[in-house]
Amino acid sequence: MCRIYGHLGGAHPGPDVLRAVGAAMREGGPDAQTTGLGARWSLGSNRLAVQGVAHGAQPYRRPGLTCVFNGEIYNHRELRAELRALGHAFEGDCDGDVLLPLYERHGEDFVSRLEGMFAIALVDERGPEPVLRLFTDHAGMKSLFYYRTPDGGLRFASELRALSRYPDFPAALDPLAVDRYLGGRAVWGPGTVHRDVRTLEPGSVLRFTAGRLDLRLTALEPARPDWPDGTPTVAAAGAQLDALLRHEMGRMLDADVPVCVITSGGLDSSYTTALAADLLPEVSSFHIAYRGDWPADERHFAAEVARRCGTDHHEVLLDPAGFPALVDRFVRHLDQPNNAPHSLSTYALFEAVHEAGFKVALTGDGADELFGGYTRFVKAARDDSPTWHRAYQGTMAAVPTEGLRTLYTPDYLARVHAAGGFFGDASGDALDRRVRAGDHGKLETLLRYDQFARFPYYILRRVDHLSMAHSVEARVPFLQPSVMRFAHALPEEVKVAGDTVKAPLAEAARRWVPRSVLDRPKQPFTLPVTAMIKPGEALYDMIGDLLLAPTARCHAFVRPEALRELLALQTESPGAHAAEALWSVLMLETWLAARGLAA
Repeated sequence: MCRIYGHLGGAHPGPDVLRAVGAAMREGGPDAQTTGLGARWSLGSNRLAVQGVAHGAQPYRRPGLTCVFNGEIYNHRELRAELRALGHAFEGDCDGDVLLPLYERHGEDFVSRLEGMFAIALVDERGPEPVLRLFTDHAGMKSLFYYRTPDGGLRFASELRALSRYPDFPAALDPLAVDRYLGGRAVWGPGTVHRDVRTLEPGSVLRFTAGRLDLRLTALEPARPDWPDGTPTVAAAGAQLDALLRHEMGRMLDADVPVCVITSGGLDSSYTTALAADLLPEVSSFHIAYRGDWPADERHFAAEVARRCGTDHHEVLLDPAGFPALVDRFVRHLDQPNNAPHSLSTYALFEAVHEAGFKVALTGDGADELFGGYTRFVKAARDDSPTWHRAYQGTMAAVPTEGLRTLYTPDYLARVHAAGGFFGDASGDALDRRVRAGDHGKLETLLRYDQFARFPYYILRRVDHLSMAHSVEARVPFLQPSVMRFAHALPEEVKVAGDTVKAPLAEAARRWVPRSVLDRPKQPFTLPVTAMIKPGEALYDMIGDLLLAPTARCHAFVRPEALRELLALQTESPGAHAAEALWSVLMLETWLAARGLAA
């Protein structure tokens, strides 16, 4: 796991600038900082040594080829054996060693051989012009941001805050990004909060040479499961999923540094915890909770799973009185505004993981999006009304469209209308067109839309950036190619069987997790902000102090009067609508303030 950066073409940044770029994300790679330089290019890496610790120095080099890499390749042992049989020699056991030999043999398509998570930058100087190629994994687990320079170059980095250290960084904000954030809870790619900066989408292959940029997306082909009697069933799907996850977990637990698991108390993380405990003689699990008595407290579920699995369980307790200081800290590591209240929990949890001496943590993210775990998927799939898509998009918004009409200032509302209308409405309409196109059933269309349009930017950026802020690599078993291909091959009626959501997962986990976890209602891993934003609580005071201050930066987009009304409503009658809107604007304000930005 690393952080990477570099450029091709245009004015050469020089070593001082490159050191500043790398230093801006050193937490993500504290073990080694290296740079490869060419006459017209640079490739830099900050290394978090996890596999092949004694070797694996970057950049990787072959004649005419140079490469840096962020991520983990879990099938590197199989690929290494294959390449050795073809005559390649390797020193050490670093997973990145296989990248350039594979590229030499397969060209750009070499990434189809990789099973893991990755962002790769490669310079090929074997032709008349050097070529920069950038690759991202099939699920978008590892990010890359880039921009074109006026003098014909391209610069990239794993994080926006590092990319901004280039002197020619186009820092101007895209004003419409605020509407995209509030309409989608995060700034969905490929655009970013900066008007002239882009991010690579899942499965991207970018080619840049002589000032020309070509971009294509690759897709995972669905698996072809061998069903008993030729008929897909929940029981058969559960058995196959269990076998796939055991295989993937076995590879993910193979590391040269300590590995732990995150146990939220929900089905997905409880299942991965149980598999890890079955595969390793000793496993440590981590759970986060809050001092006091709060709604949706899951600590007793997590503790029950830990007892059942025999893990060394760490319960991390946060004091809500310290939340304002924690908000200031974690927002600095979020490249773009993100309204997820559990960002605070995620940041503190990985901090505890790091302090306990772990470099790798397995999480249960992604299962809901693959197997239909949220009721919003099922409700929308069964909604035949002509406005179903608008209602569905509202469930994914920080503030629904009707709320934005009164929240935005008149000037900002006019700007949104002049640009074509609200992001939430436009994305909902686009989803409706996808459903009407009929490439998949309605439920599967909703799931694919979430997996590739929303999930990488709302969930995965948060997990990646907030774990790497503490030099911890987050591994995600459910997002491995074999599991995603399998999920894409399942019929909708197997994923959601009657009233049972993500039925194959529940079936697979049945013999591994306690009945109390299997039977409990679905509950997201989150922060109970509705209860925590009320008089006497630290978050309530923070919101009042920051959002209602005359100098608040967010007032360029939202009306102070509307914020006062929301805070008054939350004071008198606490509810999810007002609390989420206030939290979301708080995240926007603290993000702008942390970067010294104004509209």
